[in-house]
Parts: sequence; C-alpha cells; structure tokens
Amino acid sequence: MVWSGGGRGRRCRAPWQASAWRRLALAALLTLLAGCAARLEPPAEVADPVDVYLLDHGRHASLVLPYGEEGVVRYSYGDWQWYVEGHRHAGSALAAMLWPTRGALGRRVHPQLEVPAELSRVAPEGIERSYPLTVERARTRSLRRRLDARFAVAGPAVESTAFDLTFVPHPRAYWLAHQSNLVVARWLGELGVAVRGTPWLSRWYLSE
Repeated sequence: MVWSGGGRGRRCRAPWQASAWRRLALAALLTLLAGCAARLEPPAEVADPVDVYLLDHGRHASLVLPYGEEGVVRYSYGDWQWYVEGHRHAGSALAAMLWPTRGALGRRVHPQLEVPAELSRVAPEGIERSYPLTVERARTRSLRRRLDARFAVAGPAVESTAFDLTFVPHPRAYWLAHQSNLVVARWLGELGVAVRGTPWLSRWYLSE
C-alpha cells in the first residue's frame, strides 16, 4: 500500500492506483513533448572537416562516426531490457521511462562502407532520416576514444542481431531524463554541434 497525506485524514492508496498515476503523468508528459523538436546547428567554421551522421530511427537515434580510412562506427544508447533482452512491449517501455533501469551502450564497426549511400546497412531496425553533419576531425577522434574506452571496460558484451550492435552495460541508468535521444544530443555537443530544443521524441531538423 502507498500512504498519502499525513495526520488526520491520512489514507492509503493501492499500488495499482500509484501505477495509474504514473501512467497518467507519462501520458501528460508525452503530450507536452509531442510538439517539441531539436534544431541542429553544426559548427560554422571547421579547420579539418569530416562528416558524421545522426540517424533517426523513428523514436530513437544513433550516431555514426568515421573509423579509419574507409570505415565507420555506429554508437547507440538505450534500455538494456529493450535492446538486449528483447522485452519490446508497452510495459517495458513504461518501466524504462518512469524509473531508472539498466542502460546499454551499443557499438559496431563497419570497416568498409560507402557513406552516405550504404548507411542503411548499419541499421537493420530502419532509418527514417539521416543528417550529415560536418565537424572537426579531432573532436570525432576524442569522442570515439572515450566511447571505445567505456565499451572496453564495461563488462561482458552481448550481440544483438535485431540491431546489428554489440552491447555492454552502461554505467548510467536509462530513464526519462537520460534516454537515447538525450544521450545522442550530448555526444553531438562534444562534436561541436549545438542542439537547440528538445530531442526527446527524436524529432530533429537542420538549421537553414
């Protein structure tokens, strides 16, 4: 039972009622966010340019960085139950939003890939839209090294054929305030790309 109020008039609320309030709060939040979008502003001046790609998969996003002379590497962040364990249903999504769950960092190197023509090969879940962004090469190397270092020490890796990614546990939990699109937005910030607005629902657009 969940107690509400204090002193006289205190009453208890059944767990199912608490869950109903959580669902109602989430629905209200999603309604507020439905019209929100994120504007992408790449750096205006780049001394040593290289293209990276933000991939919009509909409700989540991932990031593709250059890797070597001809290859690319894709990174993704998400809920462990959803991505790794395959619990892709409304209850699992609700749980992941309302309270912290285990986070997952995904990675896959494609040593030879013609971009952007062959970008669809990196994401079997599909790509609704891709955004090429020109950034400093040194920044991509710095971000790649940081993510690869985290990937290397995170623990046993798990292959996902559904997403063509190898996942390891992420040290930060996944939930409403730390979900995939927000994490990708932070990665973009490390590359010098300003993200204006709210990318929570994976709605992006490039500044004119």
